[in-house]
Amino acid sequence: MKKAKEFKKYNVAIPRLFEVILGMNEEQQAKLLRQADELIRNDRRGFRRKLCHVSVNFATFDRTHRGYIKNISHTGAFIATKAPIIVGEEILMIFHTQENENPVKVKGEIVHATRWGIGVEFKSKDSEIEEAIWNFITQIEENEDEINIESILYD
Repeated sequence: MKKAKEFKKYNVAIPRLFEVILGMNEEQQAKLLRQADELIRNDRRGFRRKLCHVSVNFATFDRTHRGYIKNISHTGAFIATKAPIIVGEEILMIFHTQENENPVKVKGEIVHATRWGIGVEFKSKDSEIEEAIWNFITQIEENEDEINIESILYD
Protein backbone atom coordinates (compact mmCIF):
# COMPACT_ATOMS: atom_id res chain seq x y z
CA MET A 1 0.00 0.00 0.00
CA LYS A 2 2.88 2.36 0.81
CA LYS A 3 4.33 1.97 -2.71
CA ALA A 4 1.00 2.87 -4.32
CA LYS A 5 0.71 5.97 -2.13
CA GLU A 6 4.30 7.03 -3.00
CA PHE A 7 3.67 6.48 -6.71
CA LYS A 8 0.52 8.60 -6.52
CA LYS A 9 2.50 11.39 -4.83
CA TYR A 10 5.16 11.25 -7.55
CA ASN A 11 2.50 11.06 -10.22
CA VAL A 12 1.62 14.65 -9.32
CA ALA A 13 5.17 15.84 -8.59
CA ILE A 14 6.90 14.60 -11.75
CA PRO A 15 4.71 16.45 -14.29
CA ARG A 16 5.00 19.59 -12.15
CA LEU A 17 8.80 19.21 -12.09
CA PHE A 18 8.86 18.96 -15.89
CA GLU A 19 6.68 22.04 -16.13
CA VAL A 20 9.00 24.02 -13.86
CA ILE A 21 12.16 22.83 -15.63
CA LEU A 22 10.81 23.59 -19.10
CA GLY A 23 9.92 27.09 -17.91
CA MET A 24 13.55 27.77 -16.94
CA ASN A 25 16.13 29.30 -19.22
CA GLU A 26 19.18 27.25 -20.23
CA GLU A 27 21.40 28.73 -17.54
CA GLN A 28 18.87 27.95 -14.81
CA GLN A 29 18.49 24.39 -16.11
CA ALA A 30 22.27 23.92 -16.06
CA LYS A 31 22.44 25.21 -12.48
CA LEU A 32 19.61 22.87 -11.45
CA LEU A 33 21.39 19.94 -13.10
CA ARG A 34 24.60 20.80 -11.26
CA GLN A 35 22.72 20.93 -7.94
CA ALA A 36 20.96 17.62 -8.65
CA ASP A 37 24.31 16.00 -9.47
CA GLU A 38 25.71 17.33 -6.18
CA LEU A 39 22.76 15.86 -4.24
CA ILE A 40 23.32 12.44 -5.78
CA ARG A 41 27.07 12.56 -5.16
CA ASN A 42 26.59 13.66 -1.56
CA ASP A 43 24.65 10.50 -0.83
CA ARG A 44 27.68 8.36 -1.74
CA ARG A 45 30.64 10.37 -0.52
CA GLY A 46 31.80 11.84 2.76
CA PHE A 47 32.98 15.04 1.02
CA ARG A 48 31.23 16.88 -1.76
CA ARG A 49 33.02 16.92 -5.08
CA LYS A 50 33.27 20.14 -7.06
CA LEU A 51 33.19 20.21 -10.84
CA CYS A 52 36.28 21.64 -12.49
CA HIS A 53 38.42 21.28 -15.60
CA VAL A 54 42.08 21.37 -14.59
CA SER A 55 44.99 20.00 -16.56
CA VAL A 56 46.97 17.43 -14.56
CA ASN A 57 50.15 15.51 -15.16
CA PHE A 58 50.47 12.26 -13.26
CA ALA A 59 52.92 9.42 -13.01
CA THR A 60 52.60 5.77 -12.15
CA PHE A 61 55.61 3.67 -11.22
CA ASP A 62 56.68 3.31 -14.85
CA ARG A 63 55.03 6.02 -16.98
CA THR A 64 53.85 9.60 -17.09
CA HIS A 65 50.38 10.59 -18.25
CA ARG A 66 48.28 13.66 -18.87
CA GLY A 67 44.59 14.22 -18.20
CA TYR A 68 42.05 16.61 -16.74
CA ILE A 69 40.67 16.72 -13.23
CA LYS A 70 36.91 16.82 -13.81
CA ASN A 71 35.88 16.92 -10.16
CA ILE A 72 37.69 17.24 -6.86
CA SER A 73 37.02 16.97 -3.14
CA HIS A 74 39.15 17.19 -0.02
CA THR A 75 39.86 13.46 -0.25
CA GLY A 76 40.13 12.73 -3.96
CA ALA A 77 39.50 13.54 -7.59
CA PHE A 78 38.29 12.09 -10.86
CA ILE A 79 40.77 12.40 -13.72
CA ALA A 80 39.53 12.09 -17.29
CA THR A 81 42.16 10.04 -19.10
CA LYS A 82 42.47 7.17 -21.52
CA ALA A 83 45.71 5.97 -19.94
CA PRO A 84 45.78 2.27 -19.07
CA ILE A 85 45.73 2.40 -15.27
CA ILE A 86 45.28 -0.39 -12.74
CA VAL A 87 43.15 -0.02 -9.62
CA GLY A 88 45.41 0.01 -6.58
CA GLU A 89 48.31 1.73 -8.33
CA GLU A 90 49.90 4.67 -6.58
CA ILE A 91 50.32 7.87 -8.57
CA LEU A 92 51.87 11.29 -8.17
CA MET A 93 49.75 14.15 -9.54
CA ILE A 94 50.91 17.65 -10.38
CA PHE A 95 48.42 20.42 -11.18
CA HIS A 96 47.96 24.16 -10.80
CA THR A 97 45.11 25.54 -8.74
CA GLN A 98 45.75 29.15 -9.82
CA GLU A 99 47.83 30.83 -12.48
CA ASN A 100 51.29 31.92 -11.32
CA GLU A 101 51.04 29.72 -8.22
CA ASN A 102 53.33 26.85 -7.38
CA PRO A 103 51.88 23.55 -8.60
CA VAL A 104 50.22 21.15 -6.18
CA LYS A 105 52.03 17.82 -5.98
CA VAL A 106 49.98 15.14 -4.30
CA LYS A 107 50.29 11.38 -3.98
CA GLY A 108 47.23 9.24 -4.50
CA GLU A 109 45.91 5.78 -5.09
CA ILE A 110 43.67 4.67 -7.95
CA VAL A 111 40.44 3.49 -6.31
CA HIS A 112 38.41 2.93 -9.47
CA ALA A 113 38.91 3.04 -13.22
CA THR A 114 36.45 3.39 -16.08
CA ARG A 115 36.81 3.94 -19.80
CA TRP A 116 36.35 7.68 -19.06
CA GLY A 117 39.03 8.00 -16.41
CA ILE A 118 40.17 7.19 -12.92
CA GLY A 119 39.06 7.90 -9.38
CA VAL A 120 41.95 8.87 -7.14
CA GLU A 121 42.05 8.96 -3.35
CA PHE A 122 44.60 11.44 -2.04
CA LYS A 123 47.24 9.86 0.21
CA SER A 124 49.34 12.89 1.08
CA LYS A 125 49.06 14.10 4.67
CA ASP A 126 51.11 17.26 4.09
CA SER A 127 49.29 20.24 5.61
CA GLU A 128 50.40 22.61 2.82
CA ILE A 129 48.96 20.30 0.18
CA GLU A 130 45.72 19.86 2.12
CA GLU A 131 45.46 23.63 2.50
CA ALA A 132 46.08 24.20 -1.23
CA ILE A 133 43.33 21.71 -2.12
CA TRP A 134 40.98 23.23 0.48
CA ASN A 135 41.62 26.73 -0.94
CA PHE A 136 41.10 25.48 -4.49
CA ILE A 137 37.74 23.94 -3.59
CA THR A 138 36.73 27.14 -1.80
CA GLN A 139 37.69 29.12 -4.91
CA ILE A 140 35.52 26.82 -7.06
CA GLU A 141 32.57 27.29 -4.70
CA GLU A 142 32.94 31.05 -4.83
CA ASN A 143 33.00 31.01 -8.62
CA GLU A 144 30.45 28.24 -9.23
CA ASP A 145 27.93 30.48 -10.91
CA GLU A 146 30.58 31.61 -13.39
CA ILE A 147 31.53 28.08 -14.49
CA ASN A 148 30.27 27.16 -17.93
CA ILE A 149 28.54 23.85 -17.16
CA GLU A 150 28.39 22.86 -20.84
CA SER A 151 32.17 22.91 -21.21
CA ILE A 152 32.47 20.66 -18.17
CA LEU A 153 29.77 18.15 -19.09
CA TYR A 154 30.35 17.92 -22.82
CA ASP A 155 34.07 18.53 -23.24
